[in-house]
Amino acid sequence: MLTPATTSLIVVDAQQGFTELCPAELPVPGGDAIVPQVNALLALPFARIDATQDWHPPDHRSFVGRADNLYPPHCVMNTPGAEFLPGLHAHRFSAVWRKGYDRDFEAYAVTAQHPAFAAFLSASGIQSVVVCGIATNICCFCTARDLRQAGFNVWLVEDASASIDVPAAGLFQSQAKAEGQAMGIRYCGASEVIAAMNT
Repeated sequence: MLTPATTSLIVVDAQQGFTELCPAELPVPGGDAIVPQVNALLALPFARIDATQDWHPPDHRSFVGRADNLYPPHCVMNTPGAEFLPGLHAHRFSAVWRKGYDRDFEAYAVTAQHPAFAAFLSASGIQSVVVCGIATNICCFCTARDLRQAGFNVWLVEDASASIDVPAAGLFQSQAKAEGQAMGIRYCGASEVIAAMNT
């Protein structure tokens, strides 16, 4: 059961740079296919709907050749890769929280770049948070983990998200899900959220 008046939705990094629309960036399998399911969630009467957006400088520390040397350049600010996915009902977003804009600071989760985010949600009367986006086991998971640790009831919507293993960074789908479930994060489908919001 999710009470609309106390439940929020966070759409994490649903950006072109994480899909085959920008194949030279960081495409996640199935990334561009999540739009219909995300839009189905966006149609629900959440108390608020937030989005996060990777917004990297061209020399961000996570890029190949820089400090962490992990990823090809992706979601660089003011480029097509940083834009939201075509067809996404972004007009439903209450706010867009940009992250990764500091060259020397990595921010998988919105809470890493905006440490007061959880307190902001609490002050807004939010008790439950539904998370979806890209990638399930990386930025979605880190956001869900931090909010769960802050005391929220957290649901992670798998069919409105897309995943990818990144061995170089030690980021694996099965490991993240096991850790999330052990913390009490509920892994679910969009239909379960729809049913819970309409009960």
